[in-house]
Amino acid sequence: MSLDVLATGRLRGAPMLKKSVQGKPYATFRLAVPDKAGESRLVRCIAFSATVCEAVRTLEDGDAVAVAGEAQITTWSGNDGATQCGLDVTAHQVMSPYHAGRKRGARTTEGTPAADTTGGE
Repeated sequence: MSLDVLATGRLRGAPMLKKSVQGKPYATFRLAVPDKAGESRLVRCIAFSATVCEAVRTLEDGDAVAVAGEAQITTWSGNDGATQCGLDVTAHQVMSPYHAGRKRGARTTEGTPAADTTGGE
């Protein structure tokens, strides 16, 4: 089962840009997302879209970012034996203040929206 999610948080660590065995680019990154109690939860993200990979490449540790995509809840046993849970997201779109500003700046005086560069393929 997968869930459609929109998660907002801060990038933790630098995104990792890689290539698959078939030579296709993908990116992995982690977000610190606050829960209802205000505690940060790490969300692991992966992106296969070239436009999302390019957008993520421009981000740095601590940058604010929103991710939309499909999520799956994961569980594992921690070092202390307690069951831990997490969230893995396949990102279809990303947006950061940097990208929002770039999109606003690219609009023409006629009000035509800028081309989508954040993964909305």
